[in-house]
Amino acid sequence: MNKIIKLDGNSLTIDDFNSICNAHTEVALSDDRDFQEKLAAGRKVLNKYIEEGYPIYGVTTGFGDSCHNQINSRKTEKLQVSLVNFHGIGLGEVFSETESRGVILARLNSNIKGYSAIRIEVAELMKELLNKNISPVIPQLGSVGASGDLTPLSYLAAVLTGRRKVFYKGEINQTETVYKKENINPVVLQAKEGLALMNGTSVMTAIAALCWNKAKRLADISDFISAVTVEILQGNDIPYRKKVSEIKNHEGQIESAAYITEVIKDSGRVRKYEDLLNDLGTLDEGNFRKTGIKIQDRYSLRCSPQINGVMRDTLLIAKKWIENELNSSNDNPLIDPDEEIIYNSGNFYGGHICAACDYLRTSLANISDLSDKQAELIIDGKFNNLTENLIPVIPEDSEEKGLYHGFKAAQISISALCSEINYLSSPVSIHSRPTESHNQDKVSLGTISARKLRESIDLLYFQYSIHLLAIAQAMDIIGIDVFGSKAKKIYSELRKISPFVKEDRPLDEEVTKVKEFLLNTALFD
Repeated sequence: MNKIIKLDGNSLTIDDFNSICNAHTEVALSDDRDFQEKLAAGRKVLNKYIEEGYPIYGVTTGFGDSCHNQINSRKTEKLQVSLVNFHGIGLGEVFSETESRGVILARLNSNIKGYSAIRIEVAELMKELLNKNISPVIPQLGSVGASGDLTPLSYLAAVLTGRRKVFYKGEINQTETVYKKENINPVVLQAKEGLALMNGTSVMTAIAALCWNKAKRLADISDFISAVTVEILQGNDIPYRKKVSEIKNHEGQIESAAYITEVIKDSGRVRKYEDLLNDLGTLDEGNFRKTGIKIQDRYSLRCSPQINGVMRDTLLIAKKWIENELNSSNDNPLIDPDEEIIYNSGNFYGGHICAACDYLRTSLANISDLSDKQAELIIDGKFNNLTENLIPVIPEDSEEKGLYHGFKAAQISISALCSEINYLSSPVSIHSRPTESHNQDKVSLGTISARKLRESIDLLYFQYSIHLLAIAQAMDIIGIDVFGSKAKKIYSELRKISPFVKEDRPLDEEVTKVKEFLLNTALFD
């Protein structure tokens, strides 16, 4: 029996969100009686206020700074159409089909929480689009993140009324054409429904939710890279022992150290601290000696749990905030069916999502920088105790001596990617500026931050792909047998994609294939 995820506006997780968006898991609306009654009650309260003639923001008034303009209730439907129309100014590249599905899902789950006063027909149509894999074509540029994602969400609202364009069976088509093929009836937006669909945080939240799983995987890959770097450089195990991180108190650091410990536990390269002391021996006579072995490793090895631990803890914070937002009522005004009151408020403000994405980008920049330093240690012949730039061992009298440069350019690419990720780590949230006649005088910029998070993640997957090929090269030069089982397993998969670099060759296509492997393999789950 196929899995069906029931939506109720209160319990959508990031895991379920990704399952619906990426695996096309079917959705259904809650069949709980209280759920159905709350939707109907909210609409009833709204209609009561309309009938009594009171001004209701965005229903019988203009939008934004124009809210002082009150209209007759007979114009409410035309006002919603006007809202959708004048926000049709999204620009630039469009969000992917998967991201567009996420936007529908995030908006649907918010609207059915019971405070948006949409009709069940509108919710059912969003559900139908998800289950039939039809999603709006949404340009990426044009949102300041308050009042929510008005312009990009206008493309969802327009599609629900049968207009603009949709993704359908791998192509972009006119919505009207697709609806006819699928026998779908568009809705006519009634009072407030356009605003309920558009005035919220669902674009930024969808992008953040889709990014989260990819970012979590990067944290695991970072710890794997750190662990194998310890193996390659014959580091010692003491920084990763459980007690060390436990007395530091941070959950992310404990998790990171445990991951590294699991990778190196059966390695023949990593020095046990006790063995290291035996190798060093004691200073029996005299007052000084210079040993060839250092008692502790460089920071990029020794502090890796502390560095990646921040990333892991940031992920935990971000997950909480993203899931809270997914299950929030974030439009304006909100209709409270219990108190029978209308709230003119600011729940559309995307501050938590913007901050979550800002913090994640900063943490990504730090683990990117960690990778850059570790790559230097394993590629540079001055540090790796192997070969210059990880070229193969070449006999002194060989005609090929001096010809090859191995991973020299690969290291440059790693540094270039790291620099770009660092550049993208600047907080977006602090760049708010007033707009819309100074009504929207403090905005979140959450959608920009989410887009930059996605960009940073994409770059770091490229960086790690290069780094892992360098690791595989070092493992070959050393000899595979001395490495731990986890390192051997990943090495084996990498070598199916990219063979040992014996003579210099382009690596661009191989790096791209490794990136796809990292995104899809179960080995980092």
